[in-house]
Amino acid sequence: MTRNCLFSLSLLACIGSTLCGARYVFDFGLSNEESARPDLFGTYWNNFSDRSATSVSGFVDIDGNDAAGLTVTFTDAFPSASTNTLGSETIYTGSATGDFWYVTKGSADTSGAFVIGGLDPSGDTVYDLQFFASTNRTAPQVFDTDYAVSGATSETATLSLVGNESSVARVNGMVPDASGEITVTMTAADSSDSYGAIGVLDLASRAPGDPLTPDPVEPEQPDPSSIGSTPNPSAEPSDANPDGLRAYVWEAADGYTGRVGLGELLRRAGFHVEPLPLDEPPFAGERDTDVDLIALGSFVSEAPEYAAYMAQYGDQLDDYVDRRGLLIQFTQNDAIEVEPPFLPSTQDAARSDTDFDSVRILTPNHPLLAGVPTINDGTAVSWLMDESESHPHQTDTGWEAFVQFFGFQVLLSGDERARNPILMEGAYGQGRFFLAAMGNDKILNASSGADESTESLAAFNNVFFDNLYDYAKLVTDLDVPALEITPQPGESEIEEGAWTIAILPDTQIYSQNYPGVFSAQTSWIVANRQRYNIRYVLHLGDIVNVNSIPEWQNARESLSILDGKLPYALVPGNHDYGPGGNAKTRETFLNDYFHTEFYEAWPTFGGAMNAGEMDNTYHLFTAGGIDWIVIALEWGPRDSTIEWANSILAQYPNRKAILVTHAYMNNNDLRYDISDTEHPQDYNPHVYNTEGGVNDGEELWQKLVKTHNFVLTVNGHVLGDGAGFRIDANDAGQDVAQMLVNYQMRSLGGEGYLRLLTINPDSSVDVKSYSPIYDSYLTAQDQEFTFDLDIHPEDANENGTADYYDEALDSDMDGLNNYREFVELGSNPMRLDSDGDGLDDAFEVEHGLDPATSDAELIATILGHPNQLGLYTVDDIHYLNADSIVVQPKEGALELKLQLQESGDLEQWNDLGDPVEATLPAPADSSFYRFEITE
Repeated sequence: MTRNCLFSLSLLACIGSTLCGARYVFDFGLSNEESARPDLFGTYWNNFSDRSATSVSGFVDIDGNDAAGLTVTFTDAFPSASTNTLGSETIYTGSATGDFWYVTKGSADTSGAFVIGGLDPSGDTVYDLQFFASTNRTAPQVFDTDYAVSGATSETATLSLVGNESSVARVNGMVPDASGEITVTMTAADSSDSYGAIGVLDLASRAPGDPLTPDPVEPEQPDPSSIGSTPNPSAEPSDANPDGLRAYVWEAADGYTGRVGLGELLRRAGFHVEPLPLDEPPFAGERDTDVDLIALGSFVSEAPEYAAYMAQYGDQLDDYVDRRGLLIQFTQNDAIEVEPPFLPSTQDAARSDTDFDSVRILTPNHPLLAGVPTINDGTAVSWLMDESESHPHQTDTGWEAFVQFFGFQVLLSGDERARNPILMEGAYGQGRFFLAAMGNDKILNASSGADESTESLAAFNNVFFDNLYDYAKLVTDLDVPALEITPQPGESEIEEGAWTIAILPDTQIYSQNYPGVFSAQTSWIVANRQRYNIRYVLHLGDIVNVNSIPEWQNARESLSILDGKLPYALVPGNHDYGPGGNAKTRETFLNDYFHTEFYEAWPTFGGAMNAGEMDNTYHLFTAGGIDWIVIALEWGPRDSTIEWANSILAQYPNRKAILVTHAYMNNNDLRYDISDTEHPQDYNPHVYNTEGGVNDGEELWQKLVKTHNFVLTVNGHVLGDGAGFRIDANDAGQDVAQMLVNYQMRSLGGEGYLRLLTINPDSSVDVKSYSPIYDSYLTAQDQEFTFDLDIHPEDANENGTADYYDEALDSDMDGLNNYREFVELGSNPMRLDSDGDGLDDAFEVEHGLDPATSDAELIATILGHPNQLGLYTVDDIHYLNADSIVVQPKEGALELKLQLQESGDLEQWNDLGDPVEATLPAPADSSFYRFEITE
């Protein structure tokens, strides 16, 4: 975020005018930051904002009296002007200390000079000069400035500007030269790294024997909410305040606009305004004693007292809302406050550094927006924050937009999908609260109190705050309309022909403390398999946290939800190895709970590096018309592991490859590279000293990734924001997308977020981050974005539809066309038996089964327990059929004996009744004989 300055209010103290004589203050800076005449405390300023001026007059002293004859002539023009961003100066008005003129050491123009004329040269009057400037640069930088002052005598004063809040450089008792002039020359001091600057000149005259002009002091400042010209309406019902509504207000002058105004706007709307008490709860006693509104101004979170107040009373703010209260918070700096600290557990919201010139109206009939000026045929609102085009936030209608939310109705948004809410309403108990990404409360110059509203801003505010007054009354009367919660913006359906890979990073805290969150992830994946056409699940390692048996039991239970429903690949992370998960050794309980023989039955399981070990595996599947191979490698793969992976990939050179390993990309969009000493290598595999040696991201790139048909790598592991992404061309010129995903630094060990990669028919990939426990999508730029994969699905008939979902094709010739299989059924149109359960897809569809979900376990259960279902296979009963036998008569006759038997299990047989015996004549010739038994 760009900052201008922090406008601090000050009073220029003067201990008795007879002692001080005349006093003049000069502001050197930008035209959009000129100091008022007078400022809020009645001090009159003289402004220098035109660096091309040569001679200036028409000055006034601090009381507004004309300074007849006083002139300033610039003899050496100052080359540059800048905004100062320290934002904490208090000894002069902020509009004066918030900017400066400066010179650059070693440049073509290293100085600036001016002559103050019209002074008394007699010696009966002397002049004290004080210089002030400050900068937000930090040590060890040095920003020292020399101010050389010459008149009848000469003297130089030096000021250190870095972090300066209250120091001044002084030259006292200067006598003008014979022409009544004092010359000031400013340069960067020898000790300065590069710059010198002047922001304020404080010039005072006095008799030679009088005390020195005192240093400027910080005055007692009024509460910002009291600034403004509108009288405060009575707290009782009156013409100005018909409903007798009261409002607590907390606002502060900010470093971006230098303004206040929330209290003034609420008074204009009719509220009786009081400062929010910072040393007591926001309510006490009966509900009737509560104020009707609590309003938190834009950027008030930067006030020094804010953090302590929220720590002590933040939870009571939502209790206030519950008591039929109304709370509104205007925009805040996302670098200071991402999530409002007073939200109840039923809502969540997070800000970003995203701004909008205009915002879309998503709830046009809401009472708060009734009658506000609109643009674009009533679909949007927009205003200017400042008339000056040079103002960095001139057009910020939506300022610090939200990118994450749940439990709110979105009224205004930066887009039509509510991906960037600007104004939201939530309900809690009997009350309501609004969160705004708007700075429309900033209307008054904090130094002078002057209204600096633009025409468009004033037009919006006039209606908006009147509506807020009326809405506060509705809340108090329990008469507000019902909320219509806005659905999550990421819930758009995928396009036809698209398919998805689901990614589970770093579930270690779930396995240790919150196994229900882990199970919620896998359950959601199964439940939404068809909705997102999910074809594979990739776990990025750190399955558990301390490599303990209870954790592995939890992890197995959570991942078993996928068994038979969706294939998945997993890799061990550093926390999955060694005693306590310290990765010192490669000992793990992984293979005690994830058995290779189980996965070998899957049609997608290619094999493992070592028999009985799931540490390093490969997987084969087809999706989106592309044959894929997933190479899933251990934490910090050893050289032998890379050799094995190279050998596997050599067997499948035409398959597009995906690498899954725990540590590869860092969160600075660079691969881990232990040889790179210029960039952080925190958590690089090499620092763990894991037995057998390791390879980091750059080594994997050089030894494996860039030499094969990889198009994607995914990894977890890295903390911080847990996000990283880059694309590089491999040796063949093919782009390889490399992605870091890790949410574990969020609450609950990740808040249940998982990554969805939806691959579209045009080979673009939509990236989303979703939490099934919050039903919430992250929409920050590094959490929701699009990139292209270097893949090209075939369109053999050139009809514009890729073959794999072309309704005109039936690639496996099973009677189900490719569109129906890939889009509708989620099966593989290139394979007769997509799920490998022994039942062809067409048979499963005919009999109401799911061809994309394996029924092998069910089939095995049925065959293993036929007696419970009254079912027997041919193998079970084939011996009941009489075999062909040859019979021969004996002495002209055949002896026949038949015995009927019964069995309940095909194993134990019991005689039923007496046998039937008979002797039949059978001539001994060449005839054939058979027995026929009829019912």
